[in-house]
Amino acid sequence: MVFVAAALLVGGCSSTVEGEAFPVDVIGMFDPCEVLSNEELEKVGVDPATKEVDIVDTHIDGFNICSWNGEWYFLSLTSTDHSLVEVEQNPVMRDLHRAQIAGREVLKYQERNDKTDSACNVAFATSQSTAMIRVGAKVGLARPETPCTLVERIAETVIPLLP
Repeated sequence: MVFVAAALLVGGCSSTVEGEAFPVDVIGMFDPCEVLSNEELEKVGVDPATKEVDIVDTHIDGFNICSWNGEWYFLSLTSTDHSLVEVEQNPVMRDLHRAQIAGREVLKYQERNDKTDSACNVAFATSQSTAMIRVGAKVGLARPETPCTLVERIAETVIPLLP
């Protein structure tokens, strides 16, 4: 399942900031379900009503995951207490490279077992944790653009919203 891969990809920097802009959990990670408004979710092409918390209603320690459905893809936003370095060193990643999106350094990557390039990820440090944005194509549907192109475009919207 698309969301299981998100759990394998995580990495994050944990730190608490006074006057946090977003609700945080007990270890100081932002709540990814609270970052995007319904209007912003629609702007990036997903239906706010399709929100799913965690992975198939199962919480994984060290990860806060929220996901939504688009027409041909799934979008997930994750906060994790793993560092960006841990994400970069994760052996299930491939095609890792650093880039700049919305003025922030990000790590862009795909998963080693994804032979059809059906998903793409962007991870970056926030003041509260590491954030991960993942776009995964739905099986059997035409892709009007690549998941990597789309995840970059979505990151342009999401990154400025996080501390």
